[in-house]
Amino acid sequence: MPGDSNTGVPSGVALRVHRGNMVITQANTVISGLDIYGSVDVRAANVTIRNSIVRGDSAGNHDFLVRSASNTASLRIYDTTLRASKPTYRVNGLRGWNINANRLDISNVIDPAHFWGSGNVQLRNSWLHDNLHYASDPSWNGNPSHDDSVQIQSGSGYWITGNRIEDANNAGIMITQDAGRVANVMIRDNFLDGGGCTINLHDKGKGRFQNIDIVGNIFGANSAFNCQIIRTAGDITATANTTVTGKAMRINLH
Repeated sequence: MPGDSNTGVPSGVALRVHRGNMVITQANTVISGLDIYGSVDVRAANVTIRNSIVRGDSAGNHDFLVRSASNTASLRIYDTTLRASKPTYRVNGLRGWNINANRLDISNVIDPAHFWGSGNVQLRNSWLHDNLHYASDPSWNGNPSHDDSVQIQSGSGYWITGNRIEDANNAGIMITQDAGRVANVMIRDNFLDGGGCTINLHDKGKGRFQNIDIVGNIFGANSAFNCQIIRTAGDITATANTTVTGKAMRINLH
């Protein structure tokens, strides 16, 4: 299972401190071996981040630690730790689309992974944990934070596989269509825990989901409502999933 020993910056890697936010505009840029006291905004194609720590800006102004959020940008990120050094109600971990992520350790943010745009995202073998949560969150008009470990708001071509996802208050995986239609999502071979219902799929009345598969996952015992999946109607299949308690899966309808 993903955890301390096999996600994030590997033990023994020598890191060089970089202070300040980074905006990457050169295609094929490689960032390696950095301890970044700032955010990384990817605006170019084929950018790689590896063997690094990203801690966010000291003012807590940005809503991301790492972002790739344009149709001309793409990011491969692996063996990297994303942990906000200045926790705030606005900060998320990895944001955007056209992202291939592997063996990440993401914590101390509201949403560790937040995707939209055209999609095209792989999140594999990563540990998402210890979400920030505020009882009075300005982003929610003073109501509690809606922290989700993974949030998908639009796009197609998502692979969420082999991860350990836990400690969210709202949902472990939240899929909506707030930014557009969502289709072709594979959620497979993960350990999933937390949230009210751990996976929450709500089409928001914008048309039925297309080709959402939830396969071979293990669900923990810490969902607030003892609910593994809550969903709207649509092309959603859930097969070969189990619970750590041995109890039958509980799947509710919105």
